[in-house]
Amino acid sequence: MKVRELSCFAVDIPTQHDHYAMSHGRVLHSFPSTIVKVTAEDGTVGYGEACTLGSNYLDGFPASARATVRLLADWVLECDVFEANVLVDGMDDLVVGHLSGKAAIDIAMWDLRGKLLGRPVAQLLGGVKQSTFRAFKAISLANIEEMVRATHEAADFGYRGWQLKLGDDPLLDAARVRAVAAVVPPDSSFMTSDANKGWTVAQAVRFAKGVEDVDTYIEQPCRTIAELARVREMSSKPMMVDESLKDTADLLSSLQAGCVDAINLKVVRVGGLTKAARIRDIAQAAGCMLLIDEPQGADLATAGLAHLAATVEPGHFLGVAYFMGSEMKIGYQPRGADTGPRMVEGTVHYSDQPGLGLTIDESVFGDPLFTVSADSR
Repeated sequence: MKVRELSCFAVDIPTQHDHYAMSHGRVLHSFPSTIVKVTAEDGTVGYGEACTLGSNYLDGFPASARATVRLLADWVLECDVFEANVLVDGMDDLVVGHLSGKAAIDIAMWDLRGKLLGRPVAQLLGGVKQSTFRAFKAISLANIEEMVRATHEAADFGYRGWQLKLGDDPLLDAARVRAVAAVVPPDSSFMTSDANKGWTVAQAVRFAKGVEDVDTYIEQPCRTIAELARVREMSSKPMMVDESLKDTADLLSSLQAGCVDAINLKVVRVGGLTKAARIRDIAQAAGCMLLIDEPQGADLATAGLAHLAATVEPGHFLGVAYFMGSEMKIGYQPRGADTGPRMVEGTVHYSDQPGLGLTIDESVFGDPLFTVSADSR
């Protein structure tokens, strides 16, 4: 079975609030996302989504993701639908890097495979280890009062896992963490302090000393694995690797350096579900905890995350991001539809319907940026 047509769409996702902020003045008022649609020879359709969180978070950016999809479209049409490793390894041979565009293709192909086989993606990625699992909430960088208020609101919605966006002054950031830690519900499962590479080694160590008595992971405080290893030498806080993890070699390097206790596994950042599953297996074998995440997205991104989260051993699982439903200002499903994963009081219930389990209203995407078909090549 082959793909006879590939289309690429651009969708602008509104932020939940007025803006979304990270370290070093990185502020977004919307999230440009890339949607890939693949149509098999029998007319079955699969969809995938990749959001880069603007232009200065991942190596790629929205326009580069879409250009990558265009460059790789002919290869997608040449591949057998069911040969996942052949597809992704061939994409790497043809284009160096640019993993976000590859991720959109790979996720769409998993959705298509699942529909063709009548199986949910989670079963095809290794099997369902958990059908319900905890969601976590990212708290945007702001002053202490605003972060505490956002935490209260998320707790009322049922969240019990927390990712605090930090990365400015380390002592002020420590005060932010201490204030939020004082108000999270006592049954919260974890907290991670995420500087998004925002600190130097010295700043990260100062922060760690400022939160010595707070139960928190320190997530990607500095830019490189070597810097994370230096922070680990001076702090006993559990370390989570995020942006430094792009492939299996990065995970092996982090393990060798002794600076990884947990990973933030972003599907788009590593190039899709195929590669995410490879990293999942090594991380679990090494005893790491896993946070299943994306830079952003909506229904399609959330469904992909839910299927990956379902395959994680519960003892290695921290939480999963959730970008659909009442908290979002956009949805990709027909009005009144209720397909895909659902979140109830902070717990995500994965869908066991074929593929990603979503019913898609393609009109939400608008006209495609381009379409490549077997007939037009």
